This record gives sequence, structure tokens and C-alpha cells, in this order.
Amino acid sequence: MKIRRGVLAAVLAAGVLSLGATPAHAIPPPPPGGDLLVVFAYFNGDQLVGQRWFGCGQPAGEWGTLSGTQKVYFTPC
Repeated sequence: MKIRRGVLAAVLAAGVLSLGATPAHAIPPPPPGGDLLVVFAYFNGDQLVGQRWFGCGQPAGEWGTLSGTQKVYFTPC
């Protein structure tokens, strides 16, 4: 019985370690090639309530409310 518990504990520990080793992506990676304008758009339901952006060699900016459902857009410069 102790051997069985030991094997089970080892299998569970290996599973937890392997899941913890995978990288987590908060946003999808941008498409390959070129400089991009990255825009974070914030929605309240279907209504756009704010945006934050950076890239294309321009100063970063934002407007509106930066909370709610977030979508990320990658736009070529």
C-alpha cells in the first residue's frame, strides 16, 4: 500500500511540474514580419469604451476607460 501511494504521489507531482512548465501567453503573439501597431480595445458589452496603443515608432497613447472585456489587434504600420 505504501508503494502504491508513493507511485501515485510521484505521478501527480510529475503532472503538476509538467503543467507548470508550459508558457502562458496573456495575449496572442503578433503575426510575423514588419513593425506593428498593437491596440488593446476595451468593451462594455458590444460598446467600445477605451483603447491603449503602441508601436510603429510613434508615442504610446490611450483614451477612455481601460477596463472591461479586452481584445488585442495587430495592425501593420
